[in-house]
Amino acid sequence: MTEPARPTTPDGQWGPVIAGGGRRRWGRVGLIVGGVLLLALVATGAGAALYANAQISRTEVDGLTSGSGPLHVLVVGSDSREGLTPEQQVELTAGGDVGERTDTIFVLSIEGGRAAILAFPRDLLVTRCDGSTGRINAAIGIGGPTCMIQTVSRLSGLPIEHYVAVDFLGFVGIVDAVGGVEVCIDKRIQDPFSGADFQPGCQVLNGRQALAFVRVRKVDNDLERIKRQQQFLRALAGEVASVSTIVNPVALYRTGGRVGSALTADDSLGVLDLLRLAWGGRGVARGRLVTHTVPAVPRTVNGAAVLEPIATAAEALFATFRDGSVLLAADGEVSRDDIQVQVLNASRAAGLAGATRDALQQAGYDVVSIGDAPEQERTVIRYPAGQRAAAELLATDLPVTADLVEDASAATLVLVLGRDIAEAGAGSG
Repeated sequence: MTEPARPTTPDGQWGPVIAGGGRRRWGRVGLIVGGVLLLALVATGAGAALYANAQISRTEVDGLTSGSGPLHVLVVGSDSREGLTPEQQVELTAGGDVGERTDTIFVLSIEGGRAAILAFPRDLLVTRCDGSTGRINAAIGIGGPTCMIQTVSRLSGLPIEHYVAVDFLGFVGIVDAVGGVEVCIDKRIQDPFSGADFQPGCQVLNGRQALAFVRVRKVDNDLERIKRQQQFLRALAGEVASVSTIVNPVALYRTGGRVGSALTADDSLGVLDLLRLAWGGRGVARGRLVTHTVPAVPRTVNGAAVLEPIATAAEALFATFRDGSVLLAADGEVSRDDIQVQVLNASRAAGLAGATRDALQQAGYDVVSIGDAPEQERTVIRYPAGQRAAAELLATDLPVTADLVEDASAATLVLVLGRDIAEAGAGSG
């Protein structure tokens, strides 16, 4: 890709400054803030949806269109401090005025009782609604929700039917409304920038603690942050859709009202749409949620760090969202007979790749090749965009717990056999 032209944002800048590159970035909310609020709302059911609908703020949005496939809703989360008192900024570790910024951008796709999320990294390099090239999260500052809708649709080809925006206080309120959410943490987490300070173990987080947990960004990397956010999404959706909430009218309407008041949506989002979403939201609570991120590689353009989409892999993923096939993974509708696997031996155990090939073929997999790889301790399954369900199925047939890694460069599943699987006696020379 050639070096793109300097973007023409209203202030002449290349979007917001990257962390460590100038202004301090205080409030990078993640995918979870928008996702939890919307899915929590729809999981509460029809009665609460009616009540919550009346609490939602409305905004005029152009460029919305309906398609013949799943319902696609663009969800954005802003870390604007508007509406926060100085005391609340201190309490939430969210000091400073950062203006209008969207650090959370994703499409929620719903069809029946199935749901899928397609996340757009905030630093994704795109052509925005006005023809300028730069980070996707600057689109909101160029032309508001309409520009963001047009930018996402141009990139993905997805027809966006509705728009929803969420905020800090709404996230805190919904967590507190359900009495907190339990998460299990495997190692200590400390991040003064988000206010997180958690010991290992299972614990119930209140709203303020939950916000700190999902905003953690300094202790590892964005991939680990996304894992934490997805972990919390499922936990909160399960709590909201639990029997104790659904059968308790006070809790049900309190939750729906808190979430509704935290949302800003397009004028056309109505009760019938919320009921469609409610059905899919209950699927989330049962673990029927597929999550993907637009595949991209890091680049530096005009001194700014961006993520450039991998065109072929991204288009393949977008196609599964357009036709709804991505939602099949929410039901686990994948067969061993349809899965192609490449097996690589990284264990030093002679003959392990061949023995594994024979076992997988007997189970029904199509093993396309075997080979060797540099030695590593753990077994890993690398999978192309859109094939997470296939990777999860393969993992269930292994004698060890494999790490699952999305790999935009992979054409099939790639099973890399580590020393752990050799020690488990998976095969012999």
